[in-house]
Amino acid sequence: MIRRLVLGLMLLVLLFVFFDAMSSLEDLYANDGKLFFTTNGFADTGSRNLVTAIYLDYRLFDSLFEAGILLIAVSGVMWISKHTIKEKNATFMIDKQKTPELFITFSRLLYPVMLMFGLYVIINGHLSPGGGFQGGAIVATAILILYYIDISKEIEVHTILTIEKVLFIILLLLASTSLLTRGELFTNLVPLDADVRIRQVNLIVLNIIIGAKVALGLVAVFTAFLKEGR
Repeated sequence: MIRRLVLGLMLLVLLFVFFDAMSSLEDLYANDGKLFFTTNGFADTGSRNLVTAIYLDYRLFDSLFEAGILLIAVSGVMWISKHTIKEKNATFMIDKQKTPELFITFSRLLYPVMLMFGLYVIINGHLSPGGGFQGGAIVATAILILYYIDISKEIEVHTILTIEKVLFIILLLLASTSLLTRGELFTNLVPLDADVRIRQVNLIVLNIIIGAKVALGLVAVFTAFLKEGR
């Protein structure tokens, strides 16, 4: 009984501290950054989505490091899971003869919907919530569903890794071009006095590159895990 009372009092104290901290949140944290992005985000970057404005313009170098970390992580997984067993494909550990027809039919219906939704999230990342990282994950899921449908399809992991590395180099080159166009390294390469639609095109291109890179990386990692599991 005493333990329950003590536990109840502790919970009440924690709730009091939590609500007190939430009520004074505006006083604890300055909102200058929020006001700046809200006021200047669209005019400076052409993005209605302020998250995209930040990670593809104001702090593009952060996104480059994130993309680089993903590339290193994928390469590390490939190196660790390397083995001498020769396989045609991972086959995703599914026996087609035992896979229910309902699952195959549902996957065929779901695949184009997920692929289109992933592309929509990538392309419209500057206008609505989403972008290359989120859309790339959705596209990767759609691609994996395609291989669930037809296990005879092969995944060339080495080709995927090569394309991913090329995309990362292209991303670095585009980000570095801003040093010539705006005098700043790793930011939006389109000058501030250019038409807002041109800056939006640049955001779309960057999101497409990041989305493709993320999708390929996740497919490679998932394939490696399945091969290792076999």
